[in-house]
Amino acid sequence: MSASQFLDLPGPAFLNFLGAVVIGVLFASFVAIYVADRSGRSPPAAVPSEPAAMMTAFLSGGVGRVIQTLVYDLDERGYLILGDEGHINPTGKKPDNGELDSMELRLLAAVRHGPTARRLFEDKALRRHLFVDLAPVRAQLAADDLIQPASVRLAKHWAQIVGTIVIVSVAGLKLRVLLAEGANPSYLMYLTVAAIGALFALGYALTRNTASKRGLALVEAMRQAYAERLRETLAPIASPGPQARAFGGASLFLIGLYGFTPLKGTTESKFVEAFQDASGNCDE
Repeated sequence: MSASQFLDLPGPAFLNFLGAVVIGVLFASFVAIYVADRSGRSPPAAVPSEPAAMMTAFLSGGVGRVIQTLVYDLDERGYLILGDEGHINPTGKKPDNGELDSMELRLLAAVRHGPTARRLFEDKALRRHLFVDLAPVRAQLAADDLIQPASVRLAKHWAQIVGTIVIVSVAGLKLRVLLAEGANPSYLMYLTVAAIGALFALGYALTRNTASKRGLALVEAMRQAYAERLRETLAPIASPGPQARAFGGASLFLIGLYGFTPLKGTTESKFVEAFQDASGNCDE
């Protein structure tokens, strides 16, 4: 098809052609981002017998899950308490020297004015600082090919740039013709913006996980391996059971692994309710 024939396509035919271009761009972007993570070719990682809470939390849900785990831990240890309307309030308890690590102290400082769970999740400074504090965790996970390599986000970046150029170029050629003819280009412009939005949404969906393919497989294996331990740990707080705590100490990693969702219907459902508005489904 010559350029003139392409530009002279009637509206419906051109929109069909544009749709095919968009589908091709989305498919090519998906492939580029997907193959950028080669960790799935490595042998499966072994399920740890004594998982570290913060490492498990970061692998399962990134910094957001780390925040949840820290909140639960500090609440369980009496440093903060969930108040009305999802506010997280410090209790005033003073830690002994060396009792809290840098992340715990940072989280405690972030709640000194009683923010809601939503505000705590939206605290970009807190997230940046925690991400830095997690450097040793990130380094260990990266060494084991368990978190997304930089190549994935680089592939997303270039897929979005090239894809946007292709979509805008194709639509732009027809737009010039429509404007020259005095036709209404609003529908074409709407479809172009929607197509670019779909491209960026695809990139976000494919890179939102902290874990790599190998890491996601490990998270799933851990959830299966520790399902029975989770049930046993939840038993003491099953509603209307006693007001006991369940996930302190060596069991804290279960919060990092499963989030707050398993606490629904227990005596600790306050965590689910508080973080429901913070992250949509009480998990990031």
